Amino acid sequence: MMSSVDGLPRWGGITEPTTVATNVMIAGVAFVLGARLGYVAAAEGSVSGSFFGLGMLAAAVASAFGAASHGIDPETGREQRERCWRASLYCLGFASAATIASVACFTARGSIRTTILVVAGLKLLAYLVSVARRPTFRVVAADHVGTLVVLLAGALYAIARWRAPGMGWLVAGVAVSLVALLVQVRRIAFHRHFNHNDLYHVIDMVALYVFFRGAVQLVDR
Repeated sequence: MMSSVDGLPRWGGITEPTTVATNVMIAGVAFVLGARLGYVAAAEGSVSGSFFGLGMLAAAVASAFGAASHGIDPETGREQRERCWRASLYCLGFASAATIASVACFTARGSIRTTILVVAGLKLLAYLVSVARRPTFRVVAADHVGTLVVLLAGALYAIARWRAPGMGWLVAGVAVSLVALLVQVRRIAFHRHFNHNDLYHVIDMVALYVFFRGAVQLVDR
């Protein structure tokens, strides 16, 4: 039977069991889609697809660490819980950087692509420093929104310039991701045992699939 101690639901010695379960689910979805995307991209020689797949794999690792962080009892394993939380945030930074690198490859070439890649690296460095100083979801949300803006701009540009395939899916993925982020920030929940984190994870799984449908069609410039 699920119980609640210190405001955190617990079941079988696991804190926040629903959040742990949805984190594990999103880790599985991200891993499968990322691996499949990486395989397709490698077969077709798509660097942009490879970067997007790498981003999904980084998100899978982040979700796995997130599951561990939420599941560890803060009374007996506070330090371990904190380490897993920080690891999750760091991995999300790499996922964002890989996504921007993908945008660089499907929208530009030459010096412009190189510039975007450098900016992605500098953005990642700034993010990692910010997380090291303040490991909060606000830092993640700000970085995530920035990445989504870059992805949306890149997709719209590719539509206008080349009518590139898959861009509609990427735009839709951005929209779904923003809905998920709104749920998280506004702490929208259906039930005390299915909170805003859980709903965020479920919506984000939908976003991952939508992104996959677009990313599998990416063409390098």
